[in-house]
Amino acid sequence: MKKYSSAVWLILALFFANPVLAQIESEISEAAAAYARAHIREDYEALLNFTYPDLIEKAGSREDMRKTLMLIKENQKKNGISLLSYKVKDQIVFTKVGQEIHAIVPTTTISKAPGGRLTQESFLIAVRTENNGNWYFIETTLLNERNLPKVIPTWDNSLMLPNKQAPVFKEDK
Repeated sequence: MKKYSSAVWLILALFFANPVLAQIESEISEAAAAYARAHIREDYEALLNFTYPDLIEKAGSREDMRKTLMLIKENQKKNGISLLSYKVKDQIVFTKVGQEIHAIVPTTTISKAPGGRLTQESFLIAVRTENNGNWYFIETTLLNERNLPKVIPTWDNSLMLPNKQAPVFKEDK
């Protein structure tokens, strides 16, 4: 009888936990889509609102981070690169780490480049603390398992960073 009770409790726990998990995934997806729209629109204020606070602090200030974001965009434009599309994919994985939720968010970006288009399969790291309902995003282009804890001190490697993929260039016809 005791085994039966444990099984029932487990089934009930899973039944009630699934909507919570689906809600978290939906929140991450919606926030990541807003982050992507901010990139497309070059909305630096919105991008700053989605930027992990420790990164802003390491940049010196919010204004210093804004200047950095603008400089990156200017350099891309000088090199003939412009972002056309930024899509969030569905295979989001997440875990709770202490007082935070960490997530790996797959993305696909398409950029116009001289002579063609670049398609980049990549991913973001999303972070939310329990006492703050905001999702923050970290681009992972320059991150790996060794330097990630310097960016996110609470990172515990319970999520594996996917392998990086080189961008695919498709020549204009």
